[in-house]
Amino acid sequence: MNRQDFIKTLGDHGVFFDHHGTRHDIFVHEKTGKKIPVPRHKEMKNKFLKLVLKEIPKD
Repeated sequence: MNRQDFIKTLGDHGVFFDHHGTRHDIFVHEKTGKKIPVPRHKEMKNKFLKLVLKEIPKD
């Protein structure tokens, strides 16, 4: 999955960009405030997406 699709999927789950870190971009879940670091790779593995989505609380 490419990075743009990955970020769009995060947005669909209520996670939005907060700031740039040194090696990662930091995203935050809008309701819980949980921070999620996302590496700056062009391609993301689906396994990584599943791990991140598992950490996001369900509404």
